[in-house]
Amino acid sequence: MANLNLFMSIGTIGLLVLWFFHPGPREGWKRFLKNLPAAAMAGLFLLHILWVVNTEDLAYAAKDLRIKLPLLVFALVLGGSYISSKQVKYVFVALGLGIWTASARAYLNYLSVDPNVFSDFRDIVEGVSHIRLSLMMVLFTAAALHYRNELGGAMKVFAVLTVLNILFFFNLIQSASGVVILTAVAVLTLFYLTAKHIGPAGVAATVLILGIAAVAGGLLIKDYYGRYFVSDEPLTDLPAFTDMGNPYVHNTEIGQVENGHYTFLYVAEDEMAAAWQERSTHRVDGEDNILRRAALIRYLTSKGMTKDRAGVYSLSEEDIRNIENGYPSIVYTEKKGLSLRFHTTVFGYHQFLVTGSAGGSSLFQRLVYWRAAFGLIREFFWTGTGTGDVKQAFAEAYAENSMNLAEEFRLRAHNQYLTFFVSFGIFGFLYFVALFFVPFAGGRPSYLHLAFLLIAFAACLTEDTLETQAGVTFFAFFYGLFSERGRTRNRGSELPEGD
Repeated sequence: MANLNLFMSIGTIGLLVLWFFHPGPREGWKRFLKNLPAAAMAGLFLLHILWVVNTEDLAYAAKDLRIKLPLLVFALVLGGSYISSKQVKYVFVALGLGIWTASARAYLNYLSVDPNVFSDFRDIVEGVSHIRLSLMMVLFTAAALHYRNELGGAMKVFAVLTVLNILFFFNLIQSASGVVILTAVAVLTLFYLTAKHIGPAGVAATVLILGIAAVAGGLLIKDYYGRYFVSDEPLTDLPAFTDMGNPYVHNTEIGQVENGHYTFLYVAEDEMAAAWQERSTHRVDGEDNILRRAALIRYLTSKGMTKDRAGVYSLSEEDIRNIENGYPSIVYTEKKGLSLRFHTTVFGYHQFLVTGSAGGSSLFQRLVYWRAAFGLIREFFWTGTGTGDVKQAFAEAYAENSMNLAEEFRLRAHNQYLTFFVSFGIFGFLYFVALFFVPFAGGRPSYLHLAFLLIAFAACLTEDTLETQAGVTFFAFFYGLFSERGRTRNRGSELPEGD
């Protein structure tokens, strides 16, 4: 990651140096001042400088200003230069090559992963967050559609192969964020096409079809939840002892279910642990092995077995290996890719619903982060915490309020809008939201520009996109690039074609 940040810094400095030669400071500054979106993005950096006055942690403020510097540099350089349509295409060719490089490296890492061990394949992505990479992949997909009628034979093959690689890659690493944002861009594209070829009636039909699809999807999710996470097992007249004569613990207050069976019924932990040690060298007793013990309980439950000696000895040798290799339930051995990601997301919802714990799902951890952020917003509504104090403010919020979240997961808002609200108050929040609407002031943005705005807007809903160098560089570069295109061409594309 450090090497990537270095390369991004070198590239940013290189563009700034080139700006001094072409168009030159005088002409570039003149163009910049006439470019409202670019000036607005530079104003966001100025906001960070001004809010240092409201900051106690100056060291963190200085670090934050360094990370956010691309907002100013790309606003000045890209917003003050003329960039031809051909040059913009070259940008996306380079982006495609970068995507192949990043995915090839990830594939090599995938080949080194033991296929028998349960793994989070998002970890095979190196050098950049898998979420940032997903954003760039979705933007390239939009660009491939945008320029589809202008590509020659070789470039068209390159674009198609890259998009197919992206779809395969999303499934491999189970990129829920990539799929969701890609779906949002697909919906945007559908509206463009129906508006162009059919008109208002087509748009209305599209809304109706999407509404039906959303309802159908909701019903399918509900059905899946009911089949896997709802149990009809009786909660009365439960046996008090195992076959070995040891007492069972039946926790009927926690309604966690695994594959139609209550997780915390029929539990005799000591007997289960002793039987496990007879079948495996991986220990499950003691505080150090609590996660493996929990996985054993879940796995036994998923197979409808009791959590005692009889249950452990009902496991096959393959089941023993699966548990040793980190599989928390039999379903994790049966599902792969996005299908497994869907299951883990629904499991996270179920766990959050019945236990109040968000530790099992990054999605539901965000609900806790947002709760902490709303508390800070109420406290610092008008002025915010200041540029450098937001991290400490969140740490204090978690310390003062029990939020059922392990310390290692106590992070910032994971929502850029809320983070800006906490940092800069109501006016900073409104300023940042306005950035997504400023491009409409000079006319309708092109399809590709709109796709970028949608991608960035959606990413900021579940991530602190501008709080890392990779995220802020992605946002600032393409916001600056498209701001210049909108100013120089000053026309919108009514359908997803190149301009």
